Amino acid sequence: MLLAASILRIPARRIRALALGDDRALHDWLVDESVERIAQARIEARIAYDRLQTLQARLVALGTPEYPAGLRDLVDPPPFLCVRGNLPARSRWREGTAIVGTRTPDRRSREMAYALGRNVRAPIVSGLALGIDAAAHEGALASGVPTYAYVGNGLAATYPTEHADLERRIVAGGGAILSELLADESVRPWSLVRRDRLQAAHAAAIVLVQSEADRGAMHAMRAAVRLDRPRYAFTPREGAVFAGNAQALSEGAHELDWTFDGSRDTLDDVARGRS
Repeated sequence: MLLAASILRIPARRIRALALGDDRALHDWLVDESVERIAQARIEARIAYDRLQTLQARLVALGTPEYPAGLRDLVDPPPFLCVRGNLPARSRWREGTAIVGTRTPDRRSREMAYALGRNVRAPIVSGLALGIDAAAHEGALASGVPTYAYVGNGLAATYPTEHADLERRIVAGGGAILSELLADESVRPWSLVRRDRLQAAHAAAIVLVQSEADRGAMHAMRAAVRLDRPRYAFTPREGAVFAGNAQALSEGAHELDWTFDGSRDTLDDVARGRS
């Protein structure tokens, strides 16, 4: 029913209510729908459900134990997620560290993202993008901890395409690929922006390694402000490629220096001024 409601473009707040077990939320909307459209939506929903199964993926609905607890803090949590991989049941807590940044980092920033992925509070949450995201996922895989990738496309494809093997290893390593889109929906600029809020919501804290001021990582940082998540950013080095870091720090993020890699002090230590 969730898939059919989504295909019918029923308002998300009503679908969220349905996901939480209130099927009355659809009644007022469906009385104005034709029998033919409802029947067609049911057919398309079955096709979409079967498509997920062929991709070894499944639907995880808001209100179920698998649904990431932190996403419930959003004003617009997805009514459901399409998930490939492992999501342990949880109900009361946020978990892990979101690591975000540019797709074109310098070598030192890439190495830092990898080190953080290995060492900071697990699991590692990021977005499967080139650059900082990929390095963070790889660090987590190297240390054997789960890593979760929120993507801005349906699970029938990998974006970017060169990360198909990384996606496979994330799932094999006990993590998951997650999307709020149906399997065959394509990546769009707006869908990448929307997935950024999911990374921030899932995690207990977020770290910005390197970013320009107008890049996607900053969407995740702004979402973390709204969600009151602890935010961290590395000390800017020279150039516009660190303008996002300077902005995040001016907006209250805790500063990390380039000796921090999570292997000794924790992010909580930094927030308390111990690093």
